[in-house]
Amino acid sequence: MSTAKGLFVRAAAESQVGFAHGNNEDNVYFNGDYITPRTINDDFAIKTGEYSDINVFAVLDGMGRNNTGSFASLLAATRLDEVSDQITYNTEKTTDEIVLSYINDTNELIRNQVHETGGIRTATTLALLVIENGNARVYNAGDSRVYLYRDKELIKLTRDHVSVKGQRSVALTEEGVRNGGLTKYLGMAEKDGSLEPYRAKPFKVKKGDKFLVCSDGITDYVDEDEIAACLMRRKDPFGHTNELMALALREECADNLSAVVVDIVEPGVHLTLNMILTALGCFIMIAGILIGFVFGYVIGGAGKVPIAEQDGIYNLDDGGEEEEEEGFDTPAAPTTTGETAAGDTTTSAPTAGTTGDAAPTTSAAATPTVAPPVNGNGLGGEVVLGPTTTAANTAEYAINDLDLNKKDFTLIVGDTYTIKAEYFPIDVPSSAIKWKSSNPEVVSVDETGKVKALKRGHATITAYCGAVEATCEVYVKNRT
Repeated sequence: MSTAKGLFVRAAAESQVGFAHGNNEDNVYFNGDYITPRTINDDFAIKTGEYSDINVFAVLDGMGRNNTGSFASLLAATRLDEVSDQITYNTEKTTDEIVLSYINDTNELIRNQVHETGGIRTATTLALLVIENGNARVYNAGDSRVYLYRDKELIKLTRDHVSVKGQRSVALTEEGVRNGGLTKYLGMAEKDGSLEPYRAKPFKVKKGDKFLVCSDGITDYVDEDEIAACLMRRKDPFGHTNELMALALREECADNLSAVVVDIVEPGVHLTLNMILTALGCFIMIAGILIGFVFGYVIGGAGKVPIAEQDGIYNLDDGGEEEEEEGFDTPAAPTTTGETAAGDTTTSAPTAGTTGDAAPTTSAAATPTVAPPVNGNGLGGEVVLGPTTTAANTAEYAINDLDLNKKDFTLIVGDTYTIKAEYFPIDVPSSAIKWKSSNPEVVSVDETGKVKALKRGHATITAYCGAVEATCEVYVKNRT
């Protein structure tokens, strides 16, 4: 998604329930994508995409009793589609006018949404980033934030609207919001006056800029030094959001977590973690094939034993005993025939290991083996070259790339979730992917990738096939 001549935007978004009680009351707006009511209980992730010159990203942290904050954050997210459209097509209004109109109209709509929530007031914070043809504009109401990482420095572009730092009213009572909680948010009561959001001064983006839009679930548990260190490391945006989620979950975050990372880059090939792992997997596979070819040539070509052939049958009589194949009585010579009637006994020729003329035999170490009798009367046999193929010498499947649809997620004790593995080549059967849990007492996993939360704690789930593997973190909390 391009921003200006010679520059492009790469971005990723994630939102998780974390260790908070109830549903995910956060929402994320990512150029037209947001959390829908059907996916409200699922972890939400969007990787880099390519869009138009108008890019709109937002994080909305819903508030209200009985987990009704999701009503407000969802309403605010859906209305951002109109903002994106108007910035693109409405030439009569400036971007600033369009955004301010959206904020005031949404504030009123959320305020009047009481009947949909059973009489419970709801509200949501707003942290909004608009990148329009190379210009960045930032708006916020509440304590969700937007950061700029430029020239190894982390700059906060928003202002927290709280009366006491670190305190706010999750219950959203009228007294609680005014005394020790948020002072600005979408859904403010009419008597509290009009909503005037904070607006950062617009500026031009440049190559190397990184933006972080996040809820207080991130900033309350990950300090700004850790955020700067994360953004400093060379990763793709999805790697940044994934690490920020892990840092907050490590502190057993008691809130929902949402983050959008936007990276300004020049056109060209930009290495990501998945690309590096894929290249490494291909290198290992090619090296394995070459080593196997050389080893096979030395053992199977240069070192093979010549075999003498006589009258069309391989004569390998080296005095060894013939090894009977399990499940068959292999005769050493054709059976002595005679008419067999009920009660009569049929006499057969001596078998291998007894005195008498036995057929030529092979030792266990020799390459040719005698197959079981193949005709209807038990006579004769078939000579085959090489050992019979068994499960022990069947080659394992090899894949080049393996990825999981989840990186980190949270379950409640007793819940299950099936992790999906994406791998290449796609013609490899799913049974070739093996699964294991680092802490089976907390989270178990079966052969299909289905995990079950057993008790509170944390486990790493690993999917692997040969030398290629992928992991995800599972956090388990108790049901309240």
